[in-house]
Amino acid sequence: MINMAENLDEIAEQYKVVVRDLMKVYKRGQKEVIALRGVDFEVREGEFLSIVGPSGSGKSTLLKMLGALDKPTAGMILFDGHSVSILDDRRSMLYRRQKVGFIWQIGNLVPGLTAFKNVTLPMKLAGAPTKLANERAEMLLDIMGLSPRAHHKPNQMSGGENQRCAICVALANKPELLLGDEITGELDTETTDMVMEALKKTNEEFGTTVINVTHNPRVAEYADRVLRIRDGLIEGQKHTLYGDITEIDAKGRMVIPETIRRLAGIKKRVVLKATSEGLLISPLSTGEENNNNQPIQ
Repeated sequence: MINMAENLDEIAEQYKVVVRDLMKVYKRGQKEVIALRGVDFEVREGEFLSIVGPSGSGKSTLLKMLGALDKPTAGMILFDGHSVSILDDRRSMLYRRQKVGFIWQIGNLVPGLTAFKNVTLPMKLAGAPTKLANERAEMLLDIMGLSPRAHHKPNQMSGGENQRCAICVALANKPELLLGDEITGELDTETTDMVMEALKKTNEEFGTTVINVTHNPRVAEYADRVLRIRDGLIEGQKHTLYGDITEIDAKGRMVIPETIRRLAGIKKRVVLKATSEGLLISPLSTGEENNNNQPIQ
């Protein structure tokens, strides 16, 4: 349930994207699969955010809901203060066309079209005048270093060139939010660096808010901020000054990263103590747990 003690209007004024208590449950025959378990986070306008996690952690599900390609089971997503999660099919389509650009691991480009025509296509579909569409396509391809490849088709370009062209396509209609899903998953290390540098350049030069999901911690480091997701929950983030930190969400929940839990010997229960130096979290010993489970006389 959304925390009503929060002033969401006030929070939405400070952040481009606000996610609260987001849940997604899929039906698999008679079974239910919980992909997201109440995710909370915010993204500032112009921020480059990476969400990193292993396969099956819920990151791609989260991205689809941010782009209004899927609806949550519960919770909300606010974009500029407006709820994305309640949009009908028509308004979802307009939101994707006018506000969001997508970059996928594969399948971003129309195989039979040149790089130039791939970039102009979304602008033409949105009704942009041909002259303006052509000028913007030329500008985007030039920024991405693809002017010499403008009249080549996808099968005539390298994997890195295709993904840089995909960034151009995603930027064609001047989106305010750019969503990337494992965009370097099929690329080698050198090409990955080239594509991520291009994505970073996009964020810096256009001021576009970027959310990129990846399983690769090295790719995630290109962002201003990194969130970790595991088993459908935000686990923590990487801070440039303090290193590994975790967040307390809107409901007061704190998820301790798996590596920290393992090093500290933390299992299912912990002891919390407020000290002069802050909050002390320690594992509940077997003896303490057994005593705690004794019936009250």
